[in-house]
Amino acid sequence: MKIAGIDVSRGSITIIVLSEIPDDLRKVRRNAIKLTADQKGIEALAALEFDCAVMEPSGIHYSKIWAHHLTLLGREIRWVDHQEINNYRKSWKISNKTDQLDAIALACYGLERYNRPSHFIKAQRGEVRSLCLQLKHLNRSRNPLINRLRQQLAAEFPEVSEREVKRPWLIENPPGLWRFIAGERITPKWQDELDSSIGTGITSFTRGLARQICDSERLEVEVEIALAAELEKPEYAPYLKVFENYALGTRVGAFLLSEIYPFEQFLSSDGNQINEYVDTETSRSRRNRSLGAFKKACGVGMVYYQSGDSQGWKAGGNKDVRSALWQWCKIAVVMSPNLELEAIAKLRDYYKNGSKQIVDGKEVIFSPGVRNQKIMRVIRRAIEMIYRDLLRELK
Repeated sequence: MKIAGIDVSRGSITIIVLSEIPDDLRKVRRNAIKLTADQKGIEALAALEFDCAVMEPSGIHYSKIWAHHLTLLGREIRWVDHQEINNYRKSWKISNKTDQLDAIALACYGLERYNRPSHFIKAQRGEVRSLCLQLKHLNRSRNPLINRLRQQLAAEFPEVSEREVKRPWLIENPPGLWRFIAGERITPKWQDELDSSIGTGITSFTRGLARQICDSERLEVEVEIALAAELEKPEYAPYLKVFENYALGTRVGAFLLSEIYPFEQFLSSDGNQINEYVDTETSRSRRNRSLGAFKKACGVGMVYYQSGDSQGWKAGGNKDVRSALWQWCKIAVVMSPNLELEAIAKLRDYYKNGSKQIVDGKEVIFSPGVRNQKIMRVIRRAIEMIYRDLLRELK
């Protein structure tokens, strides 16, 4: 068995082919070669003899082109989580991080664990995440355009400058107001408002901004359609079934799915939760490492940080998912809760009333906190509930 460890960089890869694990990863660094992302690099890749390539899914678009050509060459591809390979490299007592050492660590990881598929992640997750990142980019790039457009309208058409404008999921056409301002579709409703406006009139610059927004909305629909089709795959069905009870919505659900699929990555090789006992000066406690890893993947895990005199606990994990969950909680739990959903009803009750616990034989009410702290504690409780629901659903 020959395994190629491939560390992907911008415009190039560092690759090494190994058939056995060396005594010291540093001793084989000179055997690693660098290939550029061009025809010459692809031809050199095709000339190498190996059975399986092991890569990280980080840098989605940089690795995507190499995965595409490896598939065309008929080579098997295995994906390893970034944190997993980072820990593996450290297990060799290697603190330095170079492209060569990363490629060697990937190759060794593949050789050592090739017959243990649960130690690898599935490539489908990368497509969901890629589409989620495309939606995020479109939303971020469109917001400055909308803000500038509203500033223009404050003088040109002030009656609609602060009007709420939103296109529902998978609706093909951009919002009617943007299309009217862009000059794409003139309707009596908006024309009557403009005719009676106290504004100075819509300028060509403002119409150009509206056209850019409409183009962005149409591109976003294409991504939404691709994401909806991807989520139709049967392997995602159990996850989406659980998400429905939390009113996560397609976007937030997809972001969450892109981090937690497959759920087996949080469990032991025999499919059980990973529990660990931790001894302190006064007691011994049990830690659910599976739940901890799950919460961190969702962006709400707590990691201990220490640097000089600064130390303490802070939120760890993916910031994009944490931000998406924040917006979900504000709407689905705080502002417009659907109390017919059992999970939402429980989270709403916790948000309003806190939790009841028995301490020294007495019932004590613990408050979830105030303001931002309150929102984050509700989100953490929701993630713990989702974890347990997935554990039951996937068992």
